[in-house]
Amino acid sequence: MRRAVAALAGSILIFSTGFGAQVGSSATEKSVETVVPAREKVQIPKSVYRIKTKDKVAFITIDDGIYKTENSLAYVKANKLPITAFLSSWTIKDSQKYFDEFTQWGSVQNHSATHASFAKKSTDLNHEICYVQKRFAKKYDWRPWMLRPPYGAAQDSQAVRKMGEKCGIQQIVMWDASIGNGRIHYADSSLKPGSIILMHFTKSLKNDLELAVRKIREAGLEPANLDDYLPRITSAPAMLSVRAGLTQPAR
Repeated sequence: MRRAVAALAGSILIFSTGFGAQVGSSATEKSVETVVPAREKVQIPKSVYRIKTKDKVAFITIDDGIYKTENSLAYVKANKLPITAFLSSWTIKDSQKYFDEFTQWGSVQNHSATHASFAKKSTDLNHEICYVQKRFAKKYDWRPWMLRPPYGAAQDSQAVRKMGEKCGIQQIVMWDASIGNGRIHYADSSLKPGSIILMHFTKSLKNDLELAVRKIREAGLEPANLDDYLPRITSAPAMLSVRAGLTQPAR
């Protein structure tokens, strides 16, 4: 059962665009840009790197789904952690029960069909984005509304945003901190209220989750469900257009 999105407090805004694309993607992103007439202007805002909120919360997001370790699942369940899982459909196969349990306090979201870079002209965006929407709607009885492009590539291109909008995506989610192999990387020296942490389903995920929870609490924050803080387009408040001046941490 997925929790309904909590009523949005007036103080919640979204940091959009601005923390810099994945290394090298700024040049290749131009290859997928399209000219969109004003009447067809996409409604999806540019990508979100951090939620601006006064609440002392941070968000754990985990990508891909290749490794499905039981000890990490047990840790999530024991601590009732709200996890937003950005899954690639080719990696999850017959693992519905595993990810249902892993995200029972969070949600399953879209991370593409085959993990192809959205910055390449050869990438079929319709398949990479829309196929996942249809498959997850059947598999999890849940249609994703957040998208994280593989490698963080072409995240703000109009082609990606337009295709996402066509298929029911309402927000493109990036990150301002990342954890992997027992190390944490920051965009701005530390976790802040509203920080979004990037992780991956790896063999060492349990250890990385323990590190994430420890760092979140050392920052005076608590893990929270991204669904409760990230607005749908229809009710989204004004988006910040200024760049925050942060450097995206390593993937």
